[in-house]
Amino acid sequence: MLSPQFIFFILAVIDLMLGGLISNCFIITVILREWTTSRSLASTEQFFLSLSLTNLGATVVLIPSYINAYIFPIFTRNFIMLIVYPLDDFLVLSRHWFTAWLIVFYCIKIVNSTHSLFLWCKLKISWLVPWLIAGSLVVSLFFALFKLYIILMKIQSNTTMIDIETNEEMSGYHTIGVHEILVLIVGSGSSLLIVLVCSILILASLCKHVYRLKCKEHHSRSIQTKAHVKASGTILFSLFLYISFYVVQTLVMTANVGKIEGTFLTIVVIAYPSAQACILLLVNRKFNQAATQILPRCDT
Repeated sequence: MLSPQFIFFILAVIDLMLGGLISNCFIITVILREWTTSRSLASTEQFFLSLSLTNLGATVVLIPSYINAYIFPIFTRNFIMLIVYPLDDFLVLSRHWFTAWLIVFYCIKIVNSTHSLFLWCKLKISWLVPWLIAGSLVVSLFFALFKLYIILMKIQSNTTMIDIETNEEMSGYHTIGVHEILVLIVGSGSSLLIVLVCSILILASLCKHVYRLKCKEHHSRSIQTKAHVKASGTILFSLFLYISFYVVQTLVMTANVGKIEGTFLTIVVIAYPSAQACILLLVNRKFNQAATQILPRCDT
């Protein structure tokens, strides 16, 4: 018989998954409707669409794989190895780089600098956005195919994943391969460094701007000050969310995770798509307007 704690956990998982699906589908719908009417997308909306699509894919693929690994099995082992693991790498790395480039975009737009390279990026950033998105997809696809190649090589050499996992559990440590090192350093670590540096630059610039506004107006409750404080909070929350998922990814790749720890990591992974969707909904005025148009219809 199922315990009340387990039933509560399942209900929480379903609630978080539905939240991620609904919020990201809402963002995708609003952007696609805007795209069909105006025949063009703003740079931020291109990032929002890319992030929402990867979050939607992660909700469908990444979350069931964590549940399969740490809570109860859903898929067969061959399906997990050949399909889910490469898709996990593709979705996770794509989301990392989309988030990094979005923060870079805000950094270029917000931070004031007279450096020639910075001014060039400020002029060309809208033209660079599609190339950044395409480059992120190519890099993520490379790591996914590399993961698939490693799995196929292990299968062909008769070194099954069952034997590997059994040996790791008996020895008490987790074997870190070349793929894991490349993913953590090149795939995720470099994008994390970009997010961290750009977040520091943005927050420093916003703090200077807010201080100037306070000195001019002698009070901190102006509309501009509130907008900048809101932007600072959004960036800090995005950075915290990014670091949390990077820690989860590092633990999964480098350490033997038990069932209790795996359950906690699964909750973090499940909460990520809906949390990031909430950030996107808060910073975009079109999403707020679309939500206010939908809510009165639901009331009627």
